[in-house]
Amino acid sequence: MKTISAALLLLFSSVAFSQPAAQQTAFESVQESTDILLKRLVEVKPIHESDPDLFFSEVDDALNPYIDFEGFAKRVMAKHWRKATPAQQSAFIERFRRGLIKTYSTALLEFDNQRVDVLEPSSHQDVDKAVVEISIHANSGAIYPVHYQLELQEGHWLVRNVLINGINMGLQFRTQFNASMQKYRGNVDEVIENWSVDAAS
Repeated sequence: MKTISAALLLLFSSVAFSQPAAQQTAFESVQESTDILLKRLVEVKPIHESDPDLFFSEVDDALNPYIDFEGFAKRVMAKHWRKATPAQQSAFIERFRRGLIKTYSTALLEFDNQRVDVLEPSSHQDVDKAVVEISIHANSGAIYPVHYQLELQEGHWLVRNVLINGINMGLQFRTQFNASMQKYRGNVDEVIENWSVDAAS
């Protein structure tokens, strides 16, 4: 679905190409990095045509330091996290990370000069947690709200969850994981092996 794909692109736009300074607010970090990303799209997209592997690698390198994949994955596994072995936890984090980055890469190719507005929070934000809203203005005229849930860790704002057009993606992924646990009769290894982010879209 293009709407979800474009929104998933913007999930990472707040952190993809700019390391936020410690003194920045979450809003300032999202605004700065979104501006940088949109300017760089022209440079990044052709990489896929000439060298898809390099394109994926560039996306991976850009995103990995700035997304709290472990925190995100832990919330997706929920109660199953505590029951999983450290090896299984690590395997799911890696699988989850690769799935999100692959989805991001696809969304990056679909993004076509949509207008993006970063909205300054209207209410008080916690010192180490924040919610920042981005509005995606599609070429059709429709407006899609995206809410980032961020946490400040060691001076850097990291995305831990996202709501797209009212849909809580973390909850969607958690529901998907629980359904897979039932499908594979509690076999965590099989759930991880067959995990796909696209299935939650």
